[in-house]
Amino acid sequence: MKTLAELETDKSTFSIGLALSDGWNLVSKNLGYYILGGIITMVIAFGVGIIPFVGGIVNNLILSPCLMGGAVYVTWRISKGKGWTDFGDMFKGFNFLQPIAISTLIQSVITTALAILVFFNFLQELIDIFKLSQSADMLTRQEELRDAFLKLFLDSRFVVSMLILMAALLFISAMWAFKIHFIIIYKMQAWPAMEMSRRIARHNLWNLIGLFIVMGCILMISAIPCGIGLLFTVPWLIGATYSAFAQITQCDRPDEINEEMFDFMADNKAD
Repeated sequence: MKTLAELETDKSTFSIGLALSDGWNLVSKNLGYYILGGIITMVIAFGVGIIPFVGGIVNNLILSPCLMGGAVYVTWRISKGKGWTDFGDMFKGFNFLQPIAISTLIQSVITTALAILVFFNFLQELIDIFKLSQSADMLTRQEELRDAFLKLFLDSRFVVSMLILMAALLFISAMWAFKIHFIIIYKMQAWPAMEMSRRIARHNLWNLIGLFIVMGCILMISAIPCGIGLLFTVPWLIGATYSAFAQITQCDRPDEINEEMFDFMADNKAD
């Protein structure tokens, strides 16, 4: 595994094709665990989500990111040949609750600010649509509501603004794609992990965007049959993203010095 000092000046890249193939090979070894973990995650998220006001915040800032951290942890172990021996490992991300939550909050604040900035220019149109959708006679004003939607979504300014927003969000996702990996694998704090992710993503920006576009298309197609396909493709996305990270950082390689080697050296000295 490369050191942080090496990664600061490293310009290694990754292969999208290799990330996709290796990603699937990694998760397919324990696909049953990944699927069961996904089902448990959805059940927990649903239960937390019904809590008024705080449910959505807890899901977005704590629950989902920490469970993703657990998925990164078990995928890392699988890549190093240790396997997924304890199902409880899917909750390992909660051991890094503080840096994961802080990094997620920072990214969420920035993306929300960008969205507000875009939608603020169309505030009156959005207010009109909201009023129509909430009016007591909404059922009799369906044509008026449809016309309001068409007027907004056919506005060239709105279309261009949405395209710019989507490109900006994709760029941010690519820039901080590895923040949780650095928190889990390199034991880094929130902002240093985000900065290190940004450094290595800078040399892999187009590869990351290409990977996310390909996986995004796969996810959308897999969601068509009642979302069941997502139980297979979401683990694949986790594996593919990890593979990209591993190609750059070589974190999947055996440690040069580990606990077993220390034990062996101690035994020799005892002899």
